[in-house]
Amino acid sequence: MAAVLRSLRVELAGRDHPVGQAIDEAVAPLLTACLRLVRRRASIPPGPPVRDTAAAVVAALEAVPIAVAGRAPHDVTLTERAVRGVLGLPSAAPRSGE
Repeated sequence: MAAVLRSLRVELAGRDHPVGQAIDEAVAPLLTACLRLVRRRASIPPGPPVRDTAAAVVAALEAVPIAVAGRAPHDVTLTERAVRGVLGLPSAAPRSGE
């Protein structure tokens, strides 16, 4: 399901299409939440604009789990690493089993 959603977003981005608009509306709360979090975090080093950073966080949260679906617990670890990388944060302490 997530892969279908992502494919539709890629295909319909920036177009005046009812499905694309519905998907944008569905994803908007997540983007808004990420935007608020990025603005609040003093530990995030200076870098790209906050809106672009938040959009990249959302993209990482969508894409990485799709790419590594069903590969627990590494799916969570890789998603966290991708988000930390977007934010310019250091790696987290390794979890047991890594």
